[in-house]
Amino acid sequence: MSRMGIIVNVDECIGCHACFIACKQENQVSPNIQWNRIRKVENREKNIINYFRASCQHCEDPACLKVCPMKAVYKGPHGEILIDQDKCIACKACLAACPYGMPMFNDQKLTSYFGEKQPLFSPSNPPTKNAQPGKAEHCTLCSHRLAKGKEPACVEICPAKALTLVDFDAPTEKQKALLAKAVSLKAGVNTKPKVRYICSNMDFREVALK
Repeated sequence: MSRMGIIVNVDECIGCHACFIACKQENQVSPNIQWNRIRKVENREKNIINYFRASCQHCEDPACLKVCPMKAVYKGPHGEILIDQDKCIACKACLAACPYGMPMFNDQKLTSYFGEKQPLFSPSNPPTKNAQPGKAEHCTLCSHRLAKGKEPACVEICPAKALTLVDFDAPTEKQKALLAKAVSLKAGVNTKPKVRYICSNMDFREVALK
């Protein structure tokens, strides 16, 4: 069992939203539901605008897993945090517990972005089934792609190479160098997230996502 995560190099991100679009397309995420959110932080003193990807942090010690009364939250084979929507009762305990505010609930009764229509370009390896309306959902690290030895769609598509998939159990030398510079969001909450951030002009340990 590996422990997969993502290093987000904010210094390299150009805010193009390609990762957001790739996530929508690959996972058929419904309108107004964002598994992969693009945030913007303006630093007026330094005259810099930072863009960065925010999603489920795929924590080693996830708060959501501990509070789910139905045991619907679980870890996948690569350490990714997943939700069994057949068990989920939409109580939103996971959302209340998550310090990053990442679980989302689709109240539009749509099961995919295109509904009954077919997209112009089908996902390369579509998820096993569409999300259920009203149930908790969030980024899965493209678990269905990891199972085939592929990168998550957001990592694969990024034109700036600002996203790096990393196995925390077996990082390459290049990834070790990136991890040495990367920090966790809200480090004080001790959920041990496997999504880490590199940024030279702002402290991501203090960035608020809610």
